[in-house]
Amino acid sequence: MTDVAEEPALPPRRVTSADVARASGVSRATVSYVLNNAPDRSISESTRALVLETADRLGHLPYAPARALRSGRMNVVLAIVAGFSIGYVFDLALDRLNRELGNRGYAFLVTRVNDEKEGLNIRGLWGAVTPTLVLGMGGIPEHARKLIEMSDATLVEDVGIISYVGTGRLQAEHLERSGHRILGFAYPEDPNIDRYARQRLEGVRAVCAERGLPEPLVGVVSSRIDAVVEQIERWRSAGVTAICAHNDDIALMVMAAMASIGLTAGVDLAVIGVDDIPLSNMGLSTVSIDSDVFTTVLIERVVSVLEGREPIVGDSPLLHLVLRSTA
Repeated sequence: MTDVAEEPALPPRRVTSADVARASGVSRATVSYVLNNAPDRSISESTRALVLETADRLGHLPYAPARALRSGRMNVVLAIVAGFSIGYVFDLALDRLNRELGNRGYAFLVTRVNDEKEGLNIRGLWGAVTPTLVLGMGGIPEHARKLIEMSDATLVEDVGIISYVGTGRLQAEHLERSGHRILGFAYPEDPNIDRYARQRLEGVRAVCAERGLPEPLVGVVSSRIDAVVEQIERWRSAGVTAICAHNDDIALMVMAAMASIGLTAGVDLAVIGVDDIPLSNMGLSTVSIDSDVFTTVLIERVVSVLEGREPIVGDSPLLHLVLRSTA
């Protein structure tokens, strides 16, 4: 018996608006008005529901290049974020912003950059999408800023929403009021969050100078317990009695290293973090950044630009101390 070679399967054909029109029993123009949410066309709710249900059932997807040609833009918001993750509050904000933009018909893309070496990656992305707006979180690398300036995209940044100096001040002020005279600062090893760490350290230094305390002793906290233990021993030998950690993750690392050598945070060495992440409920004192307030302000900055209006400015407090057993 002779084997008969099977014909290669053809790739599935993309469902078009014409397919949706035929299946719905309406004109292609009506389908276009519904799928593009045309503001100047009156479509009955029953017809709108029928077209949307049919498009969903058939698996119709918008064809972005055609939509871009019609509207003059692609409904894409691009977030350029420093590093893989710049913190608990920021990740929550990006998640909620994704939902808010989706509800408004925008695709939300996030790209994470580490340094100038990733310029080619940004340029390649720019060749694939044409964002309407670019959101910079954690600082915009110079190569990315130049690309944005050469494009038609509007740049919105997170600058000024959170006072990072203020978080350091709150930490140091509380510790000074509690009687601590020599403070340490647990600095992150991740260079992607250096911008924030420098500002938080600046706040601690300012309080020390104002209250007549010695300059805070800075130590980089790594992911290796043995290295953190060595840093704790350096702090204690220098007379440090309290640690301002850049964030809660670093504070918890300090606490774990202390526990490994039989020390107790809040007894042998006070520790205070920033962010109020869920794990801080283990007893970590911290400076809470209200994620709801931060996210609301960030979303308003982005949406007001997309809607062509001035942003609505609120006055809800963003930072407050959460005191637990460690400080």
